[in-house]
Amino acid sequence: MPGQDFFNINPDVKPEEPKESLENKFARERKEWGDKIANMSFKMKSVLAVSELMTEVYTERQICLEYYHYLISILIKVNRKYRKSYDEQWNYWTYKSNIKYPNQGALNNKIQTELADILEKRELLENHSKFIDKTMGTIDNLIYAIPKRIEVEQISRGK
Repeated sequence: MPGQDFFNINPDVKPEEPKESLENKFARERKEWGDKIANMSFKMKSVLAVSELMTEVYTERQICLEYYHYLISILIKVNRKYRKSYDEQWNYWTYKSNIKYPNQGALNNKIQTELADILEKRELLENHSKFIDKTMGTIDNLIYAIPKRIEVEQISRGK
């Protein structure tokens, strides 16, 4: 439609796309890592692909290890923010608020409801870091399996 971009001062700049949610990002990354593992496992079938797999498996393990430690460093920051916010909320609801809670459990539930966003991030990070840790374990199993696969091939050829 003519004149549609009349108020757009710079027509080359496109509007910003919405950010991907943490949950969707982690789901996409789990799929990517699953595909990488499946691809590496598929290469175990052929002895000719094992030489390529040997270099790939160590590279992917290092990437996975670095990513795991990156996730843990973020988790540490989120935990620090959660503990600080929890303390602030506890002090407010215990000493400054006119509402008094009958027991610590009720107060704890109120505070966790207030900090739901931080708790969700923390749980997503914990879950994803566990997945990456297990993925690294699967890569370690592939590393262990490579010499065994070569040994089986040699046995089948009569060596």
